Amino acid sequence: MKSRRTTIQVASILLLSAGLAAAQSQETPPPTTADQQAGVEPAVPTSAPERHSLTEEVVVTGSRIRRKDLTTPAPVTVVTREQFESSGRMTIGDFLQTMPEQGNAPNFQLNTGGINYGADGATRINLRSLGVQRTLVLINGRRVVPGGLGASAGVDLNTIPTEAVDRVEVLKDGASAVYGSDAIAGVVNIITRRSYNGTELGAQYGASGKGDAQTFDAHVTTGASGDTAGAMFSARYFNQKDSWLRDRTWSQQALDFDYTGGGVSPSGSSRTPQGTVQIPKDSTGTNPVCNGNALCLAMVADGWDADKRWIRDPTGPYCGPTPAGPAQCFRVFNTPAAANNLTGNDFYNFAAENYLTIPSTTIQGFSSGEARFPVARGYYELSYTQRNSTQNAAPMPLNPNDYNDNIVSKSSLYNPFGTDLDFLGRRLVEFGNRTYSEDLATFRVVTGIDGTLPAATGPLQGWFWNATLNYGRTSGTFTTGGSFRNSRVASAVGPSMFDAKGNPVCVDKPGDLSTIVAGCTPLNLLGGPGSIASSQQDYLGFTGTSRAYDQLTTVGADLGGDLFQLAADRPMSLALGYEYRHQLGSQIADPIAASGDSADFNFKSTSGGFYSNEGYAELSVPIFSNMPGIEALEASAAGRYVNYNTFGDKFTYKLGARYTPVRDLTVRGTYSTAFRAPSISELYLGNKETDPAATDPCNTDFATADPKVVAQCTKFGVTSKSGDPGLQELTRTGGNPNLSPETAKTFTAGLVIQPQMVRNLTFTVDYFNIRVDDAIGVTGTANILNGCYAGGVDEYCGLVVRNNVSKIAYVNDFYANIGTIRTGGIDFAIRYMLPTDVGRFAFGFDGSWLAFYNITLKLKSGPAKIEGKGTYDAGSYGALPQFKATTGLDWSLGGFIAGLTGRYVSSFNECSNPFDPTTAQGGICEIITVDPVNGTQVAPNPLKQRVKSFYQLDVHAGYTLTSAFGKTTLYAGILNLTDKVPPYIYSAALANSDPSTYDYVGRYFYGRVQHKF
Repeated sequence: MKSRRTTIQVASILLLSAGLAAAQSQETPPPTTADQQAGVEPAVPTSAPERHSLTEEVVVTGSRIRRKDLTTPAPVTVVTREQFESSGRMTIGDFLQTMPEQGNAPNFQLNTGGINYGADGATRINLRSLGVQRTLVLINGRRVVPGGLGASAGVDLNTIPTEAVDRVEVLKDGASAVYGSDAIAGVVNIITRRSYNGTELGAQYGASGKGDAQTFDAHVTTGASGDTAGAMFSARYFNQKDSWLRDRTWSQQALDFDYTGGGVSPSGSSRTPQGTVQIPKDSTGTNPVCNGNALCLAMVADGWDADKRWIRDPTGPYCGPTPAGPAQCFRVFNTPAAANNLTGNDFYNFAAENYLTIPSTTIQGFSSGEARFPVARGYYELSYTQRNSTQNAAPMPLNPNDYNDNIVSKSSLYNPFGTDLDFLGRRLVEFGNRTYSEDLATFRVVTGIDGTLPAATGPLQGWFWNATLNYGRTSGTFTTGGSFRNSRVASAVGPSMFDAKGNPVCVDKPGDLSTIVAGCTPLNLLGGPGSIASSQQDYLGFTGTSRAYDQLTTVGADLGGDLFQLAADRPMSLALGYEYRHQLGSQIADPIAASGDSADFNFKSTSGGFYSNEGYAELSVPIFSNMPGIEALEASAAGRYVNYNTFGDKFTYKLGARYTPVRDLTVRGTYSTAFRAPSISELYLGNKETDPAATDPCNTDFATADPKVVAQCTKFGVTSKSGDPGLQELTRTGGNPNLSPETAKTFTAGLVIQPQMVRNLTFTVDYFNIRVDDAIGVTGTANILNGCYAGGVDEYCGLVVRNNVSKIAYVNDFYANIGTIRTGGIDFAIRYMLPTDVGRFAFGFDGSWLAFYNITLKLKSGPAKIEGKGTYDAGSYGALPQFKATTGLDWSLGGFIAGLTGRYVSSFNECSNPFDPTTAQGGICEIITVDPVNGTQVAPNPLKQRVKSFYQLDVHAGYTLTSAFGKTTLYAGILNLTDKVPPYIYSAALANSDPSTYDYVGRYFYGRVQHKF
């Protein structure tokens, strides 16, 4: 009976997994009771994945105990190879990012700023939107070396050998007691093919309806397996072409949203290729400074304030000669109906020069094998991935005052205004686009030996033992182009004159040729596009190259087996193990970036490491079974002790229970504690720069602004409007060796319903509640500015550094134990299969409802709480819709298969900036602070707009033909059949939407052919 029951369980699980290609994920169900009663094993499609022996004990993700019964108290989702192949998505990472439980992880659509923004061409997974660092990724239950640039950047799923994957098991529960650090939000365990006989060739090609974003994938897999040995080899080539924001109507123009009633308007940058200037103000901030210059005085006479800007326009009304060229003419910036500005929009549209999807090339190789001996089995896994990818941004903007408080000298040959300029914005189109390229290699080898203890071991006879070595290393280079050196800007825009031969030269002292700056050519910022000569580019520009590696070494041993039996049909089981882990990481910054001399983003070199010794124990206790009112009752417990050289020791535990009162119903639940040790980046990351969306609260009219904001601005040195209208603020971040580890508590409770009256129907519902204490992260630039000037948090004000004209130079935001993150919600899943005379129909539904997502920042003056559910803002981790779902329907008959999949994302709020309701940049929807004077709660009251809900439909079809030459399978499909565009999110960093929530490409066609012989 026990063997038959296991047969039914395994077959049912595999049938559900293989048959629901459109359903995206698969809950691991208990045995199909209708099948048990009938005593018939359900048919498994011919395309079913390789299976373990039906009587073999296996390990289910979330447990170390080997068992024949594949059900556990924890919720586990299974994704099969068939689902992945029929989806049309060419990488495991792209497929897993469609799961409703996943959100806000980088992928191939992220094209913002290279590694300083986490955009390194990698695809990662982020369960519960708690951060990629809190989702543990494993291959066959073992850790994987981080696969991106930067120390411990997280596992890049693109490095997983796609053709070697049999299935993916996703544990949606904390598992630190079982696997150690990082398993807070859950675990993604990628199971590779264990054995393979034959050879398979395959290729896939796809392209968008626009003809771009082309992808090509080719692979070969071969292997042989016998009674004593077996091996498998696989190789893959993947190439993805680029696509551009300018080629989609919804993303071709940068946009902003005015919440005061102005609606949507074109946006962009005031650093234009033509050049944009401001007439400077005196020390009182109320009067312009022209020094008697006729051009300057004429422009001021047209009306002046400290924020007013003029753009170079050959047809403009205000003209003045310069010694170095023709007359320079200007008009007011964003003047409607000007000669070449019919729309009134002078902003430079940087969106047109950015990738929609980034180009990438991947070459992979994988091999695994085993050799069986009389007393043991030796095994290995070997993989290598080479990946090259590139991000692309608009040409570098320049305003000299942004760099080391430089100004454009009144003595420059190219300054027609006769006064020092502290704002002259110019887009350096002559330098070409900024590029960020990665060239990465990931190597991984696992080897070990396992077996069962012989009769001589007495009561331990038959216990399984295993000893393994796991080594992985990712190394590569990061190359940047299109930037320039800050230190040379001052000379290039400083005093200049003609030498004796009539050549323009830079000088330290106006009119003094004896102070020529060697190698410097004066920079012409007002000559229009094309006016910056190659000599000027050579003096300022550079190509930067950084190097990085991550290395992981683990050595472990495991022992497990049965103890004794209670009143259940399975005995108690115990698993014990030890693991030593050593992790190293380094990033050697380009010398110019390391010295802080790059006008793009600077960062310091990073180097560090840690090691740990860990021991664990897990106990499975089947208590009762096959009794009235107790079909099955099982308890489980696990504990893990770790000792890190960086912070000391920690003990975590996990408790679970599963109760089946009748065959139709199972109740399950877990409670666990977890921890996450600080990563190498969080501990040792060298200082680096980013440029997040945020605005300066002090750039406001002090006469009408909130008195509390004015008081804070004045208190910290800003006595009048700062004149900093930028929508992004330079931010410096870095590691902190004094970090404490995170701790977490996770609770899950769920039901599995399989009504006997409706065969092949399964319904699951699971509640989750996660609390992360001492969460490691950065506070966020917008949070710091809002907290300082609206919340009165002086410790935040100390992080804001201003230059000599009161503009924000940069904000310090280093890693810290920032506070507490809490999230909770409910996952739903439905599976139903209906066999008929005209084929088998399979329906699947997966949904995740977010009940709350709160970040409580730990401050000396009192906590500040950000309520992120149902919002997209600068204070949370991106989009947090209340509900996400995937649903699908499949049909199969003989060699035919067809299906459709729908993905749904509910609507959510996007909010205005609390200090400037005319823009969405830097907006935070729900933040509550405590007034330091009277203790009352203070919450900014921003205006809101609703981001629309989104629904995408994918279709696919395939046919398998069997002949004397083997099996040939043809697949074809369309992603985003209706060409649905993502909803607008105006505060997003780029593309007017969110790349981690929606597909950007649009309607996408693909076809694949596979042949196995």
